[in-house]
Amino acid sequence: MKVLKEIHLKTKGDDNIIYFGIADTTQELQEIFKQRYEVYSKMNYISKDLFPERIEKDEYDEAGKCDYFVAKFNNQIIGSARVIKDYYLPTEKDCFKFEEPLKMKEIPRDKRGEISRLIVTREDNKSLPPYLIILGIFDCIVKIALEQDKIGGYSFIKESLRQKLKKIGIPFYAIRPYTQIYAKKHLFGYFHNSADLVVPVYYLRDEAKEYLDRVFHNKKIFKKIDDKNFLYLLNKPWKFLFYIKLSRLIHF
Repeated sequence: MKVLKEIHLKTKGDDNIIYFGIADTTQELQEIFKQRYEVYSKMNYISKDLFPERIEKDEYDEAGKCDYFVAKFNNQIIGSARVIKDYYLPTEKDCFKFEEPLKMKEIPRDKRGEISRLIVTREDNKSLPPYLIILGIFDCIVKIALEQDKIGGYSFIKESLRQKLKKIGIPFYAIRPYTQIYAKKHLFGYFHNSADLVVPVYYLRDEAKEYLDRVFHNKKIFKKIDDKNFLYLLNKPWKFLFYIKLSRLIHF
């Protein structure tokens, strides 16, 4: 793992750091694929019969078109996501039909990416705030986007997750109207659940960076140790939402 950010928790003991960065070993990738299988099969997003090896991979993983981002705590992966780099991204090619947003039309295709397969698992660490894990992963994605000159991109997420991300002000913009066209077996259960629809979204790197900079420099939430290390000052998840709203970080 190439570590890009460390968030220190105000807890007793030595194991109080969440490490965020890029997965760069075969073992880490296999753990990510296995974790994706376990979570998605439990949620009935995928059919176990299609994955006899108990790992969840698709053609973008197989073709080596992804960067993988992870969060680790106590040497265990507790969160992950990938960014797909391709000329046509799956949101627009495989999943939906929609009129491309004007801001996305301005971005050349070789400067786009797609965030997908966001997973957060806390079964053994329920005290860890899920928002914190998501923000740390997102921060790493933005750092690498700056290095690779990726300006923005697409994603698709469950409406329930979109509402949760909206609460903390993450600048993902829903694309409407849209028509779902996903016809593959791979994520059939994920896309065909009328109780929790899948929504296409887009994001802009510079807006995301501005948002993340304001969050990580909020002195009610974090104490900056250095450019990589931050001390998380809160002990209750609701306090995070309170200070985000109080400081008026949320804007749409």
